[in-house]
Amino acid sequence: MRTHRIVFILLALFALNGCAVSEKWNMLKSRRAFKQANQAYANKQYPDAVEFYNSTLDLDDNPDPRVLVTTYFYRGSSHHLQFRPGMFGDAENEAHLDAGIEDYERALELAEQYADEYELVEPYRQYSMEQLAAIYRDNLDDFANAEYFFKGLIELDADTPERYYALADVYERFNDDDEMPLLEQAIEAYKTPVELNPDDPLGYRQVANLLNKYGRFEETMDWLAKARDVKADDPEGYYLIAVHYWDKVYRDPDLDTSDKRDFIELGIAQLDQSLEINDEYVDALIYKNLLLREKAKVQPADEAELTAEANELRDRAMALKEVQDAAAEAAAEAAGEAQETAQ
Repeated sequence: MRTHRIVFILLALFALNGCAVSEKWNMLKSRRAFKQANQAYANKQYPDAVEFYNSTLDLDDNPDPRVLVTTYFYRGSSHHLQFRPGMFGDAENEAHLDAGIEDYERALELAEQYADEYELVEPYRQYSMEQLAAIYRDNLDDFANAEYFFKGLIELDADTPERYYALADVYERFNDDDEMPLLEQAIEAYKTPVELNPDDPLGYRQVANLLNKYGRFEETMDWLAKARDVKADDPEGYYLIAVHYWDKVYRDPDLDTSDKRDFIELGIAQLDQSLEINDEYVDALIYKNLLLREKAKVQPADEAELTAEANELRDRAMALKEVQDAAAEAAAEAAGEAQETAQ
């Protein structure tokens, strides 16, 4: 009886060891498949990558979370990269997109679960959200999910202006003045980077550009003035305001002569300030020349005098540009020679 018990125990131990060996062997095969999947992905062999990532998951019942997160993300990406947006109604093509979404969402879920434990998986929260946000915006025209993921990206990285511009782009794309008015939300998203960095004129100009796109001239000029004022010693701020005055006068057929005259004078005043800071600012000289030509149209009695002044500014600008271009070319050649010498 005792002999039978010993034999039973030995058989049980052998079976357990066999299971352990089998599990170990499967884990090693899983890791090998993972490496093969990554190599196939790097070589843009996406169907092969999907199969190897499948094997990675199938062979190991308890994979390392770092392997698990990256496997789901890159398997999703492998499917996503096989999707062709123009192939409407193709079931296999749409299945790739569906599989990509499913894997990105799983990678996101796992990255959030293990982020505190494994620093390596933290970036995959952002990577997964970026891909999902783009899919819902560009491929599925799904406003709610696109907004959700772009807002999620802002929560992860609230200090990067581009995150707010991307969210604003979603509002612009899905804006419908009658059914879903979203333009004001786009404008507010553009304003947030100004709050983050109030001393940077670029943020103000981004708001101005958006407003100008929708023909909101007065608000555009207000925001350009704010951009100018936060860096009052930069001639570009004055110049950009003048450019918009010229554009308004030149392109808006609804302006009457009085309005044109006022905008021309305002533009010239801005350019005079710009040239006071830098009297060799070529672009400012060019646009003062252009505004003077517009002034000649509304003041025909002074046309000869204004045209002569405009020609003088144009010629001066062209001469300065030749000098500046020559200097830039010489500097580039000198830099190239210095680099060759260093090598």
